[in-house]
Amino acid sequence: MTAADAGGMPPEVRVLPLAEASRESLAGYGVFIGDDVDTPGLPIPFYQGSVVEGHNLPFEYRGRAVFRTARIGRRGSEVRWLERHLGMTQLFVGIGSEPFVMVLGLPTHERELTVPRLGEIQAFRFRSGQGVLLHRGTWHDFPMACRRAVTVLTANSEEVVETLARTPAPTELDTGDVFKIDVRRRLGTRLEVMLGAAGARRSTGIRCSSNDLGGEPAAAVHLTPNTETRD
Repeated sequence: MTAADAGGMPPEVRVLPLAEASRESLAGYGVFIGDDVDTPGLPIPFYQGSVVEGHNLPFEYRGRAVFRTARIGRRGSEVRWLERHLGMTQLFVGIGSEPFVMVLGLPTHERELTVPRLGEIQAFRFRSGQGVLLHRGTWHDFPMACRRAVTVLTANSEEVVETLARTPAPTELDTGDVFKIDVRRRLGTRLEVMLGAAGARRSTGIRCSSNDLGGEPAAAVHLTPNTETRD
């Protein structure tokens, strides 16, 4: 139980600036999906000279694989929920012309931790048409829209989709391959993403609502000092 649960001090506010999604920045979180072909060189003899064939992506799942799309509108900047899957490597790819944001935390299950480390959580902005295949155990929230609604294609397992669809109201879950936590409760922190032009000016210059990126990723900003180390 945190101080917030006990009715004590309000949780620390930790604001995540936007980092540009790339193969390098996503190392440890998942496989970046972009214009370049991941692991090219698959020796398929047809259309040589005009097609660069990539090897199979490491998409793994338990049970039956399912593909679906979701239309995501703009929501608040707080990241209230994070989840992980140990039986699946989930895929998210943006469709259309709009960018999107994903909040990701490095896997912690091999360190025998049941929560993410705050210092390992980042917010990544994906250009339209980009995506990520998450490693097993990567902590993540569902994608966030920037200024306008965005459609995202996701590859999942039937087990995970059915578990989430059967949940009557937002709550923590430890069912099947879904382990979802309430960030405020488990980390004692209010996580927010630095969206919009004002947020970009305060951090890296990376704007959520434009496909033109610039600047280098900056460290997370702590709005409320806290002497306890959680990362």
